[in-house]
Amino acid sequence: MKKLAFLATVAMMALLFTSCDKTSYKSFVGTWGVKKIEYYNIDYAGNPIPASMTTYTYDPNDIENGIQLVFKEDKSGEMRDNDVDTIWIENEETHEYDDYIYNPDTTLVYPFTYSYDNSDHILYMNMNYGTTLRTFRMYISDFTDNSFIYENEYLMDYMERAYMKRLSDKPTKSGNRQAAKHPHKPGSFLGR
Repeated sequence: MKKLAFLATVAMMALLFTSCDKTSYKSFVGTWGVKKIEYYNIDYAGNPIPASMTTYTYDPNDIENGIQLVFKEDKSGEMRDNDVDTIWIENEETHEYDDYIYNPDTTLVYPFTYSYDNSDHILYMNMNYGTTLRTFRMYISDFTDNSFIYENEYLMDYMERAYMKRLSDKPTKSGNRQAAKHPHKPGSFLGR
């Protein structure tokens, strides 16, 4: 009986070790590009409401319509947004965005820090929005060496789902890019 219990324990431990997810924060290191972003409302059961679906497609390498995320080994990184032509400026008294600068073909660079919770498949990203540090909680619903999909619920029952593809195994330098601010959908990471 003791042998049977020992074998069952060894078999259970082997099963646990083989089923452990090998994704870690180091799996994200490199340069990733956004292929597609979906925004939609969810119903009470958590299912997408088709009539609310809005989809944007991107070419990650396009200097006029691309978004890239660069993850560095020290758990820092940057989002490079080539999609923004208008930068909105917040009025410090009213906290509304009432002034703007039209600036086509600009790359906006947003630094961030990140961590990954392997057990829950959650990618945490911390990014400054003006004077406010925002933490985004992205559920990684699919991850391979060359792509991943994250889902970010925000604004109560509103979802952002992004489809990412690996552009490089190494972080790439941003060069002379402009750091600037523009409003995102509150709670949305990529914020269209």
